[in-house]
Amino acid sequence: MLQAQPRRFARKPIAWALALVAVVGLGPLLSVQRGNAAPSKAAPEKVAAVLELSSSDLLTVQRGSLALPLPLSGTLSPVRQTLVGAEVEGVVAEVLVRPGQPVKPGQVLARLDTSESRNQLLARQANLERARAELRLAEKNRERSANLLKQNFISPNSHDAAENSYAVAQAQYKADEAQVALAQKSVGDAVVRAPFGGIVSERHIEPGARVGINQKLFGIVDLSELEFEAGAPTSRIAAVQVGQEVGFKVEGFGERRFSGRVERIAPVAQSGSRLIPLFVRVQNGDGALRGGMFVQGELTLARADDAALLPVSAIRDLDSAPYVLTVEQGRVQRRPVRLGLLNELSKQVAITEGVKPGDTVLITKLENLKPGQAVKLPSATPVTPAKTA
Repeated sequence: MLQAQPRRFARKPIAWALALVAVVGLGPLLSVQRGNAAPSKAAPEKVAAVLELSSSDLLTVQRGSLALPLPLSGTLSPVRQTLVGAEVEGVVAEVLVRPGQPVKPGQVLARLDTSESRNQLLARQANLERARAELRLAEKNRERSANLLKQNFISPNSHDAAENSYAVAQAQYKADEAQVALAQKSVGDAVVRAPFGGIVSERHIEPGARVGINQKLFGIVDLSELEFEAGAPTSRIAAVQVGQEVGFKVEGFGERRFSGRVERIAPVAQSGSRLIPLFVRVQNGDGALRGGMFVQGELTLARADDAALLPVSAIRDLDSAPYVLTVEQGRVQRRPVRLGLLNELSKQVAITEGVKPGDTVLITKLENLKPGQAVKLPSATPVTPAKTA
């Protein structure tokens, strides 16, 4: 038993050596595991979001002209038009024109039977010859009476009677002369003529019909000049002047535009409204337009040339403090703008201050978009609006 005790104590150094080896071997392994786990404990870095835009979100400010229009509409009417009536009574002998036919000034339209008026003319011409003979006799008696009075062969009363006879004969001659002129006019009026050049618009007689004085026979219109009446609000009438140009379109002519000028301005508003009538004169040299056509157009009250133009939809806070959002160096910027002319028809506005032609403006209303936001522009060119004259 004394020899076995040293062997028990001999195993302890071996056990301690094995434990030390195990600890040394696990050290590198634990350090590797710590190295792998260290990155997972660090907080991730925040990256700023970049908003990618499309071409439809952007617009380039253009340079152009903008007009302030006053919408006008009305119905065309010939400036010169008339109804030709009968000036004498008679039977229609012949009618020479029909509706739609052009006529020249003085051209014969119809003839009435002149047999009755010619007979009246012959009778009055005979009366005139008789009056002329009586006037000559009265003149000779007056001259003879004057010579006898100088020689005291007759009394002054006798001479006064001769003078009176001469005056009566002279008055009768003038009366018969006027009756002949009237009869000649009646014969001439039996031939109905066009008072001016134009187109026959109406015909109300036929051969063989009897017409009375002032009966309507023909309608004549001159289409070389037309005009239409339109109403302008009293709030804008101060900007309207005679001579201003009016552009308009007419139904049936597609995109063809016509023009006229303000000819007259009524002195008072229409009854029951706040509209002042304007009369627009239209030159129609080619005869394309007709009376009764409906027109729609505008009168240019003011004009801005060589201005920076934007659609109204690109302006934010339009009624109080207008501004636009521009894109500069990849970021959104807010720019206050000063507005000029505003065309309510084309929905475009002239910018007098704040942006210039060539600037890129955001037109889309994007939520939570604030100045300073980083954006990515598309490769395509921003939308360019059409220029407005």
